[in-house]
Amino acid sequence: MVDIHTHLLPNIDDGSKSLNDSLSQLCQMAEGGIKRVYLTAHYFKGHYQYSRQEYDEKFNTIVNKVKDAGIDLDIQPGFEIYLQPDILEDIKTHNLTMGKSSYILLESDLNGLPNDFYNNIFPLLRAGYKPILAHAERYVSIMQKPSRAEDLIYRNIYMQTNAGSLLGLYGEKVKSTAWILVNKGWTHFIASDDHIRGKYLAYFEARDKVEEMIDNHTAHLLFYVFPSCIASGENIPYEYVQVYRPHHSHHHHRRNLIKRIFG
Repeated sequence: MVDIHTHLLPNIDDGSKSLNDSLSQLCQMAEGGIKRVYLTAHYFKGHYQYSRQEYDEKFNTIVNKVKDAGIDLDIQPGFEIYLQPDILEDIKTHNLTMGKSSYILLESDLNGLPNDFYNNIFPLLRAGYKPILAHAERYVSIMQKPSRAEDLIYRNIYMQTNAGSLLGLYGEKVKSTAWILVNKGWTHFIASDDHIRGKYLAYFEARDKVEEMIDNHTAHLLFYVFPSCIASGENIPYEYVQVYRPHHSHHHHRRNLIKRIFG
């Protein structure tokens, strides 16, 4: 499994408060079967803003500590970038991508995606970046109308859903929205968004829940296959669910057959 959204880099944002806490969490992740993790520190101009050198120093420290502790994890750099006008320059200057890929993890105002949301993303797409919208189910505008996530996917934006959302940790409305996104094929990654508020459990529980409620294939896509594509450079399909509607004479016998495909 691959977790693409965590806040485990110590003392750089509102996540981990100590190196020991981070190492303990990373150990739990490895023991649970996670093979790669991205340390996506918040990057928000005027709030969480730092030099790439400062990030790299903290990142290299934790990578060395993980190696010394014998924790079997591939640790990758990354950032959760708050979408603002002219953020492209910061992304280029500080190389705010997921590892060495062209993928970038973005967030916006949870109270509702602003009117200029896509206008601010379009320059990033034109520059060759592949945006992923973090915790898509938590935006009020998507909660009010989940199909807005599909509209964004049509505009070449990937969706990421938090594991905790599927378990109801952010409330029932967020939970119901998260399951709509998963069931409709309107999310491409499920990640922890872990800030070390407790033990690392929600990710594994959500993986089991997706397998139980949908199937193992879908869980494999969202927790492993698509997240693995970031590092491997393989293309991730924007649309991976096909809905078949058989034509039966009796309306109450009609059922939609959903097939989740890759490629």
